[in-house]
Amino acid sequence: MGAMRPGETSQQAQARAQRLRQHAARARGLAGSLGSALDTGVSKATADGVWYGPYAERVTGQLREKQRALEGLANGLRATATSWDQQAEQLETEAAAAPAGGN
Repeated sequence: MGAMRPGETSQQAQARAQRLRQHAARARGLAGSLGSALDTGVSKATADGVWYGPYAERVTGQLREKQRALEGLANGLRATATSWDQQAEQLETEAAAAPAGGN
């Protein structure tokens, strides 16, 4: 994905590039909320004096693991969004250089 497809017109390629950019922007928005989804809960659960003992330590440890996993997923989503932007740029470049009737 990214390069013009056989028989694709420059207008179709530009429309596809625009959709890629829209999806990339939406993915970045989702990544932001995904990456911070557990921040408040972890902060409250790990605050001084909230709770103590082995169960508290186990649960807060699991929360931190889930928080790191979500941040990893968010980073992956951001990387994918960057890839979509790069593909859109390539499509736009090829579309601008393509003959009027397609390639």
